[in-house]
Amino acid sequence: MCFDEFTYKKRVMAFNICDAKTGKTFDLVEDRKLENLIKYFRYYTEECRRKVKFIVIDMYTPYISLIKECFPNAKIIIDTFHIVQLISRSLNKTRIKIMRENKENYRKLKRYWRLILTSRFDLDCSYWKKYLCFKNLMTEVDIVDYLLSLSPELTASYNLYQNILYAIQTKDYYLLKTTLNHDYGSISKYMKTSINTLKEFLPYIKNTLENPYNNGVMERNNNTCKLIKRIAFGFRNFRNFKARILIATNYFRKQKELPTFQLATLNV
Repeated sequence: MCFDEFTYKKRVMAFNICDAKTGKTFDLVEDRKLENLIKYFRYYTEECRRKVKFIVIDMYTPYISLIKECFPNAKIIIDTFHIVQLISRSLNKTRIKIMRENKENYRKLKRYWRLILTSRFDLDCSYWKKYLCFKNLMTEVDIVDYLLSLSPELTASYNLYQNILYAIQTKDYYLLKTTLNHDYGSISKYMKTSINTLKEFLPYIKNTLENPYNNGVMERNNNTCKLIKRIAFGFRNFRNFKARILIATNYFRKQKELPTFQLATLNV
């Protein structure tokens, strides 16, 4: 299963539950408060709740308490997108801090922020061209190296970011654990906060790297819910809103087609 929330109305978050394989909506709950969610899930029998094997969530701590309380056999999986988002935001805040301190290179740090957040392996190192704010012909790697040379703090934070990103992309838990436990004295305070957060969620991140599930289908579901709400200009009550979403996501959404090799296996 996948757990997530979206804004139903002002200052009210609706709790969305969907199937991690098919993307179909199981149910919607009008409130995401922990005590109300525990009360909701206890309407289901304990035998039924024990059958749940995996639950994908973001880094919202009350969801972990909810799963431990109501789904004792479920493994908690942290969505990969939210892990990368956490460290990329920290690196970006570090860049902004350096940018405000360095007036001479302010425009360069502001203009080429995407290159700093891009994986090192995706940067072009062979195509030379003229870039704004630079006089000489340069590659994307040259630009990043120049920006990193402006601050040791930015360099250390960038190297840590790239190491974590590589460990997640290769699904190497041992490398990720080693990277997080390494002593980085010169990284920014934003990266230190992110490292402490990742260490706290490390057992669940291990499940993320060992299993193929993510919150991609949930993000699609949330977009559908927001679109329905926007087109309707609001609903009279939550019951009508939930009924409309269940119809749209469960009956009119096409099923994913299985690859050819899987179909052949089923036929055998």
